[in-house]
Amino acid sequence: MKRLPAHLAACLLLAATSLTAANVTGRVAFVTKRGQNPVPAETLIWLEPLAGKTRPRAPGTFQIVTRNKTLIPHILAIPVGSTVAFPNDDPISHNLFSLSSNNAFDLGLYRKGAGKSQKFDTPGIVNVYCNVHPNMSAVIHVITTPYFGFADANGSFSVGDVPPGRYRLVVWNEQGGQSEAPLIDVTPNGPGQAVTLTLDSRNYRATVHMNKNGKPYQPPSAREY
Repeated sequence: MKRLPAHLAACLLLAATSLTAANVTGRVAFVTKRGQNPVPAETLIWLEPLAGKTRPRAPGTFQIVTRNKTLIPHILAIPVGSTVAFPNDDPISHNLFSLSSNNAFDLGLYRKGAGKSQKFDTPGIVNVYCNVHPNMSAVIHVITTPYFGFADANGSFSVGDVPPGRYRLVVWNEQGGQSEAPLIDVTPNGPGQAVTLTLDSRNYRATVHMNKNGKPYQPPSAREY
C-alpha cells in the first residue's frame, strides 16, 4: 500500500479531528463582598487533557499597550514561545518589568513609540509592572494547552475545537483566584451539559508590589508623571 506524503497525512488527520471536535461551553459566576468588582471578561478558561499529547497553539506576536498609565489588555493569554510587544502611547517614559520565576525581564526606560518586545518560553503566570508607576500592572498567562479562551462580560464562555477525551477544566480570575470543575468528558457533541463554576473573590486582597530591585517605590517626581 502506497504511503501518503507526510503533509497530506497531517492535513487528513487535522480534517478528521475538526469533524469530531466540539465546543465546551459554560458560565462563571462570582461570590463577592461589598466594594469588589471582579471583571468577568478577564476570566481565563483552559482545558488540560488527561491522556495523550497535545501541541500548543503556534507561537505568535501579541501586544500590551501602555496608554494613560494603563496596560491594555490587563490580562493576556499566549501560547508558549510567543512574543509580546509593549508599545508606549503615553507622552511619558515607562519601564516595564517582571520578577516572575523563569519569565523575569526588564525592558528598561523607554519613551513613546513602538517600545520593546519580550519572548516567553516558559509556561506560567507573568506579573508585569512599571518601575516608574506602581499603579500599573498586567498579567500574562503563558499556556501549553491549545484549548483556552476568555469569558464574556456576562461570564459565559466557549472553548472551541476540543477533541473527544477527558479533560480538567480550569478557570482563573485575578480577584476570584483559580478553580477547577469536576473532570469532563468531551464527545463529538460536546460535554454532557454546560459547565458552571463559581469563583469566590471575598478573600482577595490587593498587594503592594516592590520595584524591579525588590525595594519599595520612592515617591514620584513631577517629571516622572
